[in-house]
Amino acid sequence: MIDKAKASREKILLNEESFSYLFFEGSSSQNPIIFFHATGLNAATYLNLLTKIFEDFDGERSIYAFDQRGHGLSLAEADHTKLKSWKQFSKEAISFLTSLDHKSVDLMGHSMGGIVASEVASQLKLKVKNLIMLEPVLYYAPKDVIKLKLKNFLKFDDLSASNKSSSAKQRRNNFASFEEAIEHFTGRAMFASWPEESIMNYLEGGLVKKEGSFFLSCDPAWEAKTFETVTFDTFRFLKKVTCPVLIIRGDKETSTFTEEAKNALLNKDRILIEEYKGTHFLPIENVELVSSRVFDFLHKD
Repeated sequence: MIDKAKASREKILLNEESFSYLFFEGSSSQNPIIFFHATGLNAATYLNLLTKIFEDFDGERSIYAFDQRGHGLSLAEADHTKLKSWKQFSKEAISFLTSLDHKSVDLMGHSMGGIVASEVASQLKLKVKNLIMLEPVLYYAPKDVIKLKLKNFLKFDDLSASNKSSSAKQRRNNFASFEEAIEHFTGRAMFASWPEESIMNYLEGGLVKKEGSFFLSCDPAWEAKTFETVTFDTFRFLKKVTCPVLIIRGDKETSTFTEEAKNALLNKDRILIEEYKGTHFLPIENVELVSSRVFDFLHKD
């Protein structure tokens, strides 16, 4: 059982709006790890992984896990009609890092969070020492992007943004109790491969009580719009990143790191690509594996 007490819940004002994050306070203030979650999830979803990484470093490295706008316990306005692109998340991630005022950091993110981390790394080159992308939404222009845009337009497969958006819009968002929510999500769709403790973490960090009922803090309309505003040319951020990069990819067809993008990045000196058995939710499914690879990659410094 993961000792969740090692993480504290903190709040911060960015441009006069309230954001939330989890904080693991390490014995050293040097070079903390900053983590960004996937679309529809939240920082607490990854408590098992983040706690294991914290323990692997013997409590030395501090870890910050940021709840992005419209997710988790961040209270910043989340009007889906105003969301235009993922740049909104990257801009706020940069503001968050700037407010922490650390000389250097390591960045890590899952899915959309990996792309947010890569855009931050491309802009704050002197501050970011290492970048870890877990199952990133990584497309390669131009052939890959054209194909994916066509799939998205035609709703050709389950990985298209249109299909993900449709699934999000249909997600149930009203529960009589916390226990009812756990029962509803356990074994269902994308949660089928998740351990029950991770589902509990997801709900503890993303379920709010209003007028006697429980609702997902990431409203289905906001989650759907986030899928719809996916940045198709995500590959371009990596071209500008100068630090060492580790990309971990699942081997199942649910992977959002396309073969074209993987092949384009092979043999790049500063980019290490690793593939393991698992789905898009590998960081949740296999904490031991991912935490060990994160430790080995960062421990080299």
